Amino acid sequence: MSDGPHLLFWGPEGPINGLYRERLPVGWRLSALHDRDDEDGKLRLIADADVVVHTDNTPITAAHLDAARQLRLVHRQGVGLDAVDQDLLRERGISLAVCTAGTAESVAEHSLLLMLAAGRHLVRLHDEVARQGGWPKWDYRDVSVGLAGNTVGLVGFGRIAQVVARAVLALGSDVLVHRRQDTPLGDEWADRPVRTAASLDELFAESDVVSLHCPLLPENRGMVDARRLALMRDHSLFVNTARGGLVVEADLVEALRAGRPAAAGLDVFEQEPVAPDNPLFGLPNVVVTPHCAAGTRSASAQKAQAVLDNVARFWSGQPIENRIF
Repeated sequence: MSDGPHLLFWGPEGPINGLYRERLPVGWRLSALHDRDDEDGKLRLIADADVVVHTDNTPITAAHLDAARQLRLVHRQGVGLDAVDQDLLRERGISLAVCTAGTAESVAEHSLLLMLAAGRHLVRLHDEVARQGGWPKWDYRDVSVGLAGNTVGLVGFGRIAQVVARAVLALGSDVLVHRRQDTPLGDEWADRPVRTAASLDELFAESDVVSLHCPLLPENRGMVDARRLALMRDHSLFVNTARGGLVVEADLVEALRAGRPAAAGLDVFEQEPVAPDNPLFGLPNVVVTPHCAAGTRSASAQKAQAVLDNVARFWSGQPIENRIF
């Protein structure tokens, strides 16, 4: 019998899985799914797993848990919980934890990347220069949107949004914040151009850039709809690195076709992976990435070590960090 737990990496074998293997303590075991769609393989692997490291949106179903004879902990590699059936885990007496390490900085960087790429027409400029042989040096200047002198509206003001706020403030933006809790923003922001919007509608109407940084909850699913998008300024940008379900995607398509917002940068979608014929892909004013905002090597290494450290605490009976239940 091994001295440590058997961890099941709930995702395919690959580079991120390798970061866990490099750091795995002596006596621990680590398995990984070879195919997300191989149900027999999932049932076989989870049958003797002590801990599942949940890495993506592949669900753990009741059938999986029926087979999990000794599962004690599901540990998210990130912070999102919409892909986890919390009621089902509670019912089975299985603990749940999340990992905050690395997420804030990497997702904040990606949010800025999408703001700048969408606002400065990066993909279109690259295509015209590298693929079409053009040189549109002056063509986009009157329709490009930067951050200096503009207002960045942040929906949510947790760890990620606060890193975004510091970055855009350094670039000369003002910051407008909306969050569920009606509490002061804190001393750090007191003498800076940061203020709270009285409502979400106010934030959409008064921001040059709207960036989502909130969890997906039943009460906010589809909160970015046609009515709210119509409040945005003609030149404005919309960025989503949070969750696709926050947005009515068909409404966003129509709003982008109408030019309000003028452009969007999207890392998340209503359905993932996204169908190749998604109408967003045919729009010239959209920049998309495949739900990879947290995915830098340094962030992944931080996460792997933090998850393993937390599993070690759990296995030795110590209190664990970022425990949900």
